[in-house]
Amino acid sequence: MASALRLANSGRVHMPAYRTGQGASLNKKPSNAQTKQREDTMKFSLDTVGYGGYFTDGAHLSLEDAFRRAARFGYDAACIYAHRPLAFPMDLSADRRKALKELALELDLELGAVVCCTSFLKGDHVLLYPQEKEILYAREAIKLAQDLDMKIVRVMAAFFGYFQNPLAGQGYGNPAFESRSLRVSQSKDWLEAWHQVREALHEVALIAQDHGITLALQTHPEITNNNRETLEMIEEVNMPNLKVGLDLPLFESQEPEFVRKTVRSMKGLMVYSHSISIATKRTVGGLPFGWDEVIPGSDEDPCQWRVFLETCKEIGFDGYLSHEQCSPMIIKGHRIAGLEDVDRRYVEALRYLKGLALELNYYTGWRR
Repeated sequence: MASALRLANSGRVHMPAYRTGQGASLNKKPSNAQTKQREDTMKFSLDTVGYGGYFTDGAHLSLEDAFRRAARFGYDAACIYAHRPLAFPMDLSADRRKALKELALELDLELGAVVCCTSFLKGDHVLLYPQEKEILYAREAIKLAQDLDMKIVRVMAAFFGYFQNPLAGQGYGNPAFESRSLRVSQSKDWLEAWHQVREALHEVALIAQDHGITLALQTHPEITNNNRETLEMIEEVNMPNLKVGLDLPLFESQEPEFVRKTVRSMKGLMVYSHSISIATKRTVGGLPFGWDEVIPGSDEDPCQWRVFLETCKEIGFDGYLSHEQCSPMIIKGHRIAGLEDVDRRYVEALRYLKGLALELNYYTGWRR
């Protein structure tokens, strides 16, 4: 491998000037007394999605090699992205699942969450059944989590990929799910989509409950377009094992008080989080035209990580903060990123966030 991996092994990874957390040691194991002093703590996980080849022009790793990267870089855990080529549940035999558990134990690596991209909408044809297939997939992901002694499965309500379907802008007060009509003007199509997702989430939550698994519903379009809608969906589904996956970069605002208020609204519900950072790209005049994934703590990062972590500690969040890389990465020279760039971003994100968590006395993992 090129530079990042080799330098990470030697402890000499060059880091840009961060706002905080520059000098934290990543390897010292805390004493039992230190661990006991931290009542509300969380750990850092590497979401393996970055090694799936989706944004590196097909270059990817096996799940096993992604685990090895996570341990080598200093993460406490790895989260399993449950899609091909990494970990589609049907591709993982009983023997391979056993071997994955043994590898994690050998690496002293915890297994965090099984991460799924799901859409629980029904089809637009009477003889198409995408919702049924999604429920079957979710069931298999839940079984995978159970087999690997993992407690969390991350799901989405109606993930479209491009944030909104092509007809969304034709709605009247709410996003449209069909072409403009009397139904659209009354939001009946939107309500129908909401109810479809709600019914499917209830069914999947029942399956998860039978297997001792908690679902983390990530706030993400469509249907759960903001955190208020996520809370409303969870209240209506009314299952004790349907909780929240709360990602700071997807907040409607990065104003510190808004961040505090949003996190506090999730007390008792937040069980999972991602630490990707997103910077808006603007034209002349300031109009937004796109976004870039950026490294947490870098000069381009707009996210209020200190405020977020302070408030997560306040509400007692003790789950995994999992770093992911899940959008196009166009690097200097206008080239698609390679695996060495993915490595570097995982290393630098952890260095900043772990340093910040240590400053806040909000980290209990041993890879210090």
